[in-house]
Amino acid sequence: MEERIWKAIAGMHTPGFFITAEIGRTDEGMPTELESFIAGKLMQINDGISARRFVFREGQWRIYLTFFPTTEVVDERYALKNKVLHRRYK
Repeated sequence: MEERIWKAIAGMHTPGFFITAEIGRTDEGMPTELESFIAGKLMQINDGISARRFVFREGQWRIYLTFFPTTEVVDERYALKNKVLHRRYK
């Protein structure tokens, strides 16, 4: 079921944004309001809301969505960091 949800999100028309989804809790069947939730959040973002992380709730479903703009550099608070461990060899 989780893979179906990720594919559904990937297939949605989200101009200007790439959306990641982390599924925190599952439920039976596909969530029915996910697409309208995402469309509503896109409208809010386009209207000026600064938030980019949202929690979708329906039944037992908990899906954590992060909206990344495709037209600008990712904000520092959402950037994935690579950490490198350097060793000194004698």
